[in-house]
Formats: sequence, structure tokens, C-alpha cells
Amino acid sequence: MRLARPVYEILPLIYVAIGALALLIAYLAHEGPRSLLAFGIGVLAEIAALTIFLHRQDYRAQSREYSGETIDFPSTLHG
Repeated sequence: MRLARPVYEILPLIYVAIGALALLIAYLAHEGPRSLLAFGIGVLAEIAALTIFLHRQDYRAQSREYSGETIDFPSTLHG
């Protein structure tokens, strides 16, 4: 699935907000399955945010390093 660039840029922030809210709910619920479920969702959302953030950072670094140009080799096929 391909997302538009502005959506892809804001996605880690959305995941951080969802994760923070879920962790807050887990903290306030104290015990029980709801707390455990909220904690799991919070941790997964934070991991997803970190993964996307690091992926974007790596993509930017590679884009700066490699311009995308190809090496032109002399062709002997058109002889």
C-alpha cells in the first residue's frame, strides 16, 4: 500500500498519540484485562511509530547519498 507523502510524514505522530493514550488508559485502569489490552495496544503503537520514523530517516539518508543516476557503460551490441 502506498500513502501520500504528507500522510506518511504525520503517521508516526498519530501512532505516538494513540500509544500514549493507550498507555495512559492502562495506567488509570490499574488491573484487569482492559488494562492489559490497553498496554499491549500502546506498546505496539509506539513500536510502529518508531519503525516508521526510522524507515523515513533511512530513506532520507539514502536519498541524499545516492542521486539515482545510473552508470553508462559503452555498449557493444549496437556495433
